Amino acid sequence: MSTASPLGTALEPLRRDADGAVAAFTVDPADSVLLGHYPGFPVLPGVYLIEAADRTVKHWSEGGPAVRLTTVTRCQFLHPVYPSDRVVTEVTVTGADGDELVCQAQVRTGRGKVADVRLRYARETR
Repeated sequence: MSTASPLGTALEPLRRDADGAVAAFTVDPADSVLLGHYPGFPVLPGVYLIEAADRTVKHWSEGGPAVRLTTVTRCQFLHPVYPSDRVVTEVTVTGADGDELVCQAQVRTGRGKVADVRLRYARETR
């Protein structure tokens, strides 16, 4: 089964270590979602930022057990993200207990922090 991603293949992994990972993407001004969100004042929908955090966590977990997002425990959008913005997502693994993983993501643009996202994952067993 294939799942559509609002980011397509645009996420660029930048760093990965034992404590977390960093990835980035640039908001495509031609993305059709910007036409309707919001007409005359285009901003990136928040779901893109959650997706970037999730994919950054999945990049961090590569080579180990697969992880599945179970809960977005916190999502605070602080400032809008505009067309052509470079978005950097920095994920820190804040807890791991058995089959559960807890992560915090700070999402930034050149203007500063735009979102704070906390996520919970289940580690997949095969």
